[in-house]
Amino acid sequence: MKLIEFDGVEFKVADEAFLVRQIRQLFEADRSKKKENFWQQISYMWFMCDPRSSYMYLTDESQRAEEVKAQEGFGKDWEPSDLLKQAMEVYTKQCTTTASLLLQDMRYGIDTVRKIIRKIGGAIDPTDDSGKTSMALDKALPAMTKTLNDIPELAKKLADAEQALAKDFDTSDVARGAAHKSAFEDEI
Repeated sequence: MKLIEFDGVEFKVADEAFLVRQIRQLFEADRSKKKENFWQQISYMWFMCDPRSSYMYLTDESQRAEEVKAQEGFGKDWEPSDLLKQAMEVYTKQCTTTASLLLQDMRYGIDTVRKIIRKIGGAIDPTDDSGKTSMALDKALPAMTKTLNDIPELAKKLADAEQALAKDFDTSDVARGAAHKSAFEDEI
């Protein structure tokens, strides 16, 4: 499902998004001419839920929410309404594919590896009390080095998976809405 479209001049909500009752209700609830409150909510939904969002590297949703609010200029006290939460739930379901679930799991796995590396790195004291190289370092260093050597390949696989997912979404958008006609369908 496509939420937002850009026509080269302005952003607009994709026509199919208005088929979702909660998104229509958010739109109708904003009585202002420019629909600023509606757009704020839609941007929050896209950044939080769309697998192509630049914030998806944050695998913890509460951390992602805080980052989106801070970077996108939401007030400190701003919280999504119940209606927006319902719309986000529907949109997330509509965007879910096997590929997006695998990408989500891949991001989580890589984030876990990254956290482990930081934890190990901060916990290792290179010397013992006598000033000699610690046995803990001798045991941990090979494992950490192997993990660090694997990171470029993990990063490449993640980037490839993100590109494949974006291509998959673009292909499904075309298949759903932009039907192609043959030369003789117009009875020329």
